[in-house]
Amino acid sequence: MTSPIALPIAGEDPARPRAGRVLLHSVVAAVVVGLAGIAVFTLSRTINVTSASILFVPVILGAAIFGGMIPSLTAALASLAVCSVLFYNPAFFLPDADPQEVADIFVFGGVAIVSSQLAGYARRATAASRRREAIMEYLLAFNRRISAVVDPAKIPAVLAEELSHSLGSAAAIYLDDAGGLRELAVVGDFGTVQPLAAAELAWRQRERETAVPPVYLLRSGGAPVGVIVVGAEPDSRLDPLAIAAMIEQSGLALARMRLALRVEEARVQAKAENLREAVLGSISHDLHTPLASILGSVTTLEKFGPICDENTRAELQSTIREEAERLERYIRRMLDLTRIRAGRLAPQMEPIDVADITNAALRQTQKALMRHSIESDDMLALPMVETDPVLVEQALVNILENAAKYSPPGSVIFLRGQVEDERVVLSVQDSGIGLDRTEAQKIFAPFYRAADATSGQVAGNGLGLMVSKAFVEAAGGEIWADSRGVGQGAAFHIGMPLAKTLQVTDEGEAAWATSAES
Repeated sequence: MTSPIALPIAGEDPARPRAGRVLLHSVVAAVVVGLAGIAVFTLSRTINVTSASILFVPVILGAAIFGGMIPSLTAALASLAVCSVLFYNPAFFLPDADPQEVADIFVFGGVAIVSSQLAGYARRATAASRRREAIMEYLLAFNRRISAVVDPAKIPAVLAEELSHSLGSAAAIYLDDAGGLRELAVVGDFGTVQPLAAAELAWRQRERETAVPPVYLLRSGGAPVGVIVVGAEPDSRLDPLAIAAMIEQSGLALARMRLALRVEEARVQAKAENLREAVLGSISHDLHTPLASILGSVTTLEKFGPICDENTRAELQSTIREEAERLERYIRRMLDLTRIRAGRLAPQMEPIDVADITNAALRQTQKALMRHSIESDDMLALPMVETDPVLVEQALVNILENAAKYSPPGSVIFLRGQVEDERVVLSVQDSGIGLDRTEAQKIFAPFYRAADATSGQVAGNGLGLMVSKAFVEAAGGEIWADSRGVGQGAAFHIGMPLAKTLQVTDEGEAAWATSAES
């Protein structure tokens, strides 16, 4: 983020230059007229100069352009004096003066007045243009600084910092909130001043007063939206137009902030509503399916049990048991989700063999993996890890069940284990539908399911991988997914830190070492 920028300083009024500068310009004008008179007088000795007075007009114009009216009039009077001494008759100021010489008086005076007025207007226009340019540059930098704020909620703090820096005092920002004022940001020390009281007073009087320094009303679209309170009167050198523009831009920035926050709030609410609908839909579907199978099997046994053969009764009983177990898994995952949301996961970290975790997970998923071949590395060759075996085991169970669901019957599911960077990585590679790059990043999100799974061909509620991620991370590990591409299967990896054991060195000293080093 860029640092605060400086507010433009008001320039000197070009129509009212300082007395010292006026005096200097007047003296310079008189000297230039004198030198011009000597030059013209010397030139007149060699060539015929018919109207010497005309040669002084450029000097008068120059004095008007660079000095203003007083230096220009000084140049005009000096020109008359030089002409009287060097070119006019000695009787210039008498009633019988030459008409040409009297006309020169009016020419010099008129040129001095008109040209000084035109020059003054040109200087004022130039100064105003530069002033507007400086203000526009400031506002551009100001807006860039505000636009660089990614989080809309941080805009008031940046505005308060900018105002404090620009106005040279403490600054506080208050925003309209249901008819009252809510403090957004305060920068600097106000001393004995109560900024909130000053803001509330200005807010109550907002219909009669637009800005009462050091309190300014913030407006957006002509309507008051808040109040800025500064700790002291702004420096008199600061450009009032720039201050007004900064206040106006601050009001617009806060209005945009409030709109952005409302849009974000609406987006979050819509997302929450969609999530609630997804939860209800998923629960309704996933609970209804096993319950329907259980009720159908029980009803069949009740009505036709006595006339059914042993194989039929055994099949119905097996259906009831499998669907009940499936229902239990759904409920357990919902309970796991509740624990995760409530932050009640309490991992019990301990050193354990990786084989204990994998064997327990394979036993739990034996039925789910019946139609697949499992190829597993020798997990006994791996070093011990430091983790919560219960949480990691349940995470691995979810991953294996997921691999079984998405892989075609008869395919091979690989369970690999290797040591990488002070950790053991368990990998489950399936032969399923695979993932694209976007899905690999979203696959652990709640209720997210791969594109082919949403067609209804694969049952599930999109919670298994989300729960697995929470369990592994709670147990101090990492989990991630990758794929060679759509249709080429997916791999899920669980990384667990190596366990540290106390070893005795050859010198008889005790030291901690990882299980891979022991």
